[in-house]
Amino acid sequence: MLGTGTEALERCPTTMSTHTFTAMGVYFHVIKMKQSFILWIGHEEPKIESLSTAISLPPRPPAGSKLMGNADWTTTFAKKLSVKTKHQVFIFADELEPDEVPLSEKVVFQKLSTDPHIFLTETEVS
Repeated sequence: MLGTGTEALERCPTTMSTHTFTAMGVYFHVIKMKQSFILWIGHEEPKIESLSTAISLPPRPPAGSKLMGNADWTTTFAKKLSVKTKHQVFIFADELEPDEVPLSEKVVFQKLSTDPHIFLTETEVS
């Protein structure tokens, strides 16, 4: 039984961290975990209008699903990120203007290239 004596509880190291950045009036919030990350993209305070997830399991094509909302681009983007990072990816998004979608993807891929530690744990960065 847990906590019935004077046993000391040990703190487990966490692999979760967060990072926020902005570009072109769009906000990006990353919650990094071990072998996965959540990416929120939007204009204001985080709210969930769309949610998609994807995972890459080579040699098969990445599997992705839109779990809620109308932003079909989030599933495609999650698949691209899962292939690139070899991680499960969750994307939450507000509605973006059509011209903001490709620019947002470009910003995220540039950030992944220049600052991979934002998305991947130290042992996963290679």
